[in-house]
Amino acid sequence: MLLTGWTDYAWSSDNVAAAQAGKKMTLPALQVKDAEGHWRTVIEDIGIPVGRPQTVTVDLTGKFLSSSREVRIVTNMRILWDQILVDTSEAQPPPRMMQLDPIAAGLRSRGFSSEITPDGREPFGYDYTQISFTSPWKVMPGRYTREGDVRELLLKADDMFVISRPGDEISLSFDAGRLPPVRAGWTRTFLLYADGYSKEMDINSASPDQVSPLPFHGMSRYPYADPETYPMTAARQAYMDKYNTRLITTEISSIDTLLSWPGQ
Repeated sequence: MLLTGWTDYAWSSDNVAAAQAGKKMTLPALQVKDAEGHWRTVIEDIGIPVGRPQTVTVDLTGKFLSSSREVRIVTNMRILWDQILVDTSEAQPPPRMMQLDPIAAGLRSRGFSSEITPDGREPFGYDYTQISFTSPWKVMPGRYTREGDVRELLLKADDMFVISRPGDEISLSFDAGRLPPVRAGWTRTFLLYADGYSKEMDINSASPDQVSPLPFHGMSRYPYADPETYPMTAARQAYMDKYNTRLITTEISSIDTLLSWPGQ
């Protein structure tokens, strides 16, 4: 099953208010009917389209409990499904996966692409050719990765991150010529695999004057509490000293700031 849509996320403050009201988020679960016609959950979490419109795939093989082929998705999240399809084609030869590491990766401060929407409604898209230097979001003070070559940090998932601030851009280059020729009757699809974390600035997420610790893959939660700490090693300390040297002490101008000026 192919489900295309997008997710309208709640802010941290919304989540806190919901928790205080005794509400609990229910991730999208897939249900089918059993022999008695009752709905039963067969997949607890099918995933969500992360942010902008994306397609979620759900394998229905062996999930039906009766002759019924009715399915339903149960959630209280605000997910806007735009298209749902079912693939009934016969099994194809297994895909052949190959990995390409970037041959170049650069970090630079670029600005913000203008939001666009053809009908005035969400989800918004972006026009890469129109750039604004006014931030639509607050920017947390702290240490960010310096601009320039960051290829070394993007070759593997190792908790040594490119820490980018709003308005930054990472440009990547790959050499497709390193791949073997496409077999007769086959097609090639390129997928960008990214591993990382996103941090928002919300009063119930982190105080503006609070130092946010670096996340890491083995953490139990975020923000984590003592005695849990970022697993510091000599290599990771060297990474911080070499790369995370761009100190942001004040916010860049935000839309909130501009709207508060007299005459605006």
